[in-house]
Formats: sequence, structure tokens, C-alpha cells
Amino acid sequence: MPPLPPNIMQGRWLRWWLTLSFAVMFSGVFLFSSRIGLLNVLDVLFFLPGLTLLTRAVVSGDHRLMTSPFLVPLYLLLAWALLSLAWAEEPNSSRTVRGVVQIVVMVGLFRWLHLHFRNTFKQAMANGALCAVIVSSIVMVSYYTTQPFSSPLFSEPANLIFRMPSLDPSLALMAMVAPTFILLAQGMEEGASGKGARRLVGAGVGFVFLCLASLPLGLMCIMLAVAWLLTRSSRRWLSLIPLAAAFYLMVQGGHSVAVNNYFAHPLIGNGLNHETLNGVLAYNGSHLQTLAHPRNIFLLLIHGLGLVGLVLFIASWVSPLTALLQRQINWHDSAAYTIAVLPGLCMAYAAGAYLLVPFHASWLSLWLPLALLLARLSERPSIHPNSR
Repeated sequence: MPPLPPNIMQGRWLRWWLTLSFAVMFSGVFLFSSRIGLLNVLDVLFFLPGLTLLTRAVVSGDHRLMTSPFLVPLYLLLAWALLSLAWAEEPNSSRTVRGVVQIVVMVGLFRWLHLHFRNTFKQAMANGALCAVIVSSIVMVSYYTTQPFSSPLFSEPANLIFRMPSLDPSLALMAMVAPTFILLAQGMEEGASGKGARRLVGAGVGFVFLCLASLPLGLMCIMLAVAWLLTRSSRRWLSLIPLAAAFYLMVQGGHSVAVNNYFAHPLIGNGLNHETLNGVLAYNGSHLQTLAHPRNIFLLLIHGLGLVGLVLFIASWVSPLTALLQRQINWHDSAAYTIAVLPGLCMAYAAGAYLLVPFHASWLSLWLPLALLLARLSERPSIHPNSR
């Protein structure tokens, strides 16, 4: 029996709900002084309704939304992360479980939306990204009314208007990657007029924000954008030049740490211990100590989940990318689903914070690009292979 067609929250209501959800996701880190407050708002606004919609879709027959083989590496990674709580010294189990549930809901709901409401989904993403650009513009104007232009954004405490929080620069960087590149992709798709022009201008403002927060990492993002644009030309090999420059800037903009400190248990890691933005827990012999947060997603993976976790993390990205390559898709069609993958991973390498917690600014560099990538594979023939 074929699954029931979606018949709730269609059209205008769905678009408004998604637009508001993406607006809060993309700009919430700049608006909420309390991260708990942001999480509670997103749970009520997006994740609980999303779980309801996803459950209905699966019960009505869309089983492969959640059982596709492309999802297996991600499920194994999340299962390994939960298992690591068994040998972690000071785990925060409730926080980790909540983060896992939110990731699964986001991945499944994005796949459902791409399957049934593709245009609404893309429009809502663009509208939410534009909201983030507007908020970031307010932040920039507010910050530089009291600080000199030579001061990188958020490098000094500043009283921002509307009582906006003064963030850690890494949070600001990670929060703007996905909105900026989504606007670039949709602007190029629609052309340099009308909606397309507004989205390209929004992407430009996003790149300015990234450069003001960190010049090397902002330039890294610009080089990645140039590389993507060059792949649209007949001389695609030229994209290797800005791509190499982007990787150099990524290394230059990253945090320097003593790498050996994070390899105490290289195979299985230390488990997902209690983690803050400033430190992670590790054993020094028989003594538990706090290390500086590596701010590097790959070091953080090895520290928390070991090489096993690192392999599963890489497989979570390689699996959908390989599937898309096998389908010989045009990477410039519906590029909003794929364009943030490389910039997000590069930003997570240079500024990455938390690995597996409930919704956080680092999601916009890490889990949201992965969810969009998996959604791109949610085509009707793969979900319902026998449908006509």
C-alpha cells in the first residue's frame, strides 16, 4: 500500500512555519543570551512538530525516509557516541540523547520536505538565511559604533543594541556559514535580478561578516565560493587554485594546540564527557584534568570517540557524496543542498566547538549541511521504487 499523501500544514502555513523555524535556527545565536532559552524555543517551534510530522510520514508508509542505506554510517556514529557514555567519566547523558534525537528528526524531516515540498523548503531556507543576514547587519553596525574598525568582530566585549549577546567569535563564524552559502547558491540559481539579486546581496553581506569576525576564515569562505563558481565554467581545473588557497587559510585561521594531549585513548576515545566551550576532560595518568577545547572537529572526534568515531564520521559524509556521484547529478542544480558541505567542514576544522549536543551554532557548520546532503538523496524513485 502506498504511503498516505501529506495533507497537513500544506502551502502557506507550512512555508510560514519553516521560514520562522529557519530564521530562529540561523539567527538565534545572535538573539538569545541564554542557550537554554534558544533550545526550548526551537524544541517547541521546530523539533517537536517535526517529530510529529516525521512519525506520521513513517507510519503512513515512507519507511525509507529513515531506513535508507545512506543513513547507516550516521546511525552507527550516533550509536557509537551513545555507547561511549559507558566509559566517559562525567557524561551528560540527557544532553547527548537530546542532541541525537534532534539530529535524527532534522535529517528525517529534511528528507520528507525535499520529497514532498521541495520549493517550499528551498524558499523557507532562503528566507531564514536572509533573516540571519539582517540580524548580522544589525550586529555589525552595533559593534562598530563603539569599536574601531581595526577590531575583529566580537574580539572585544561591546554593548550591542537590543541587548544582543556578545559572542565567542567561533560561534559567530559557525553560525553564518550555511546561511551565506545557501543564499549564494539560490542567488546564482535565480539570476542577478529580483529575488536572485537580493539573495546575492545577502550572501555578500554574509561574507563581509565572516571576514570581520576572522579575516583568514572569511577569506577562506570567499575562496571556496570562488572555487565553486569556477566549476561552473569550461575551465574547471582553475578551481583548484582558490581551493588550495582556502585550505591554506583554513590552517592559518585554526587554533594551535598540543595535538598529543588529545590522543590519550586513540582507538575508542575518552567518551563524551562533560564538555564546555573552554575545555574538555581527559586523563593524565590516573588524574582527570581539563584540557583546552581543541576547536577542531577532527581532534575533538579522536579525543571523544577515538579513531572508530573518526572513521564513522568520515563515512557519514562519504556515503551520500558517493551516492550523488554515482547518480551523476548536476552539482549546480539545487546546490543549496550541497554547497555548504565543504565550507562547513573547513569551518568546523578551524573553529569547531561542540560535537554532539542539542542545537548549537556548530550545527550550521556540521549537522545542518549533512542533513541537507542526505535530503538531496530523498528522490521519489529511491523512496518509492515501485511508484509510477
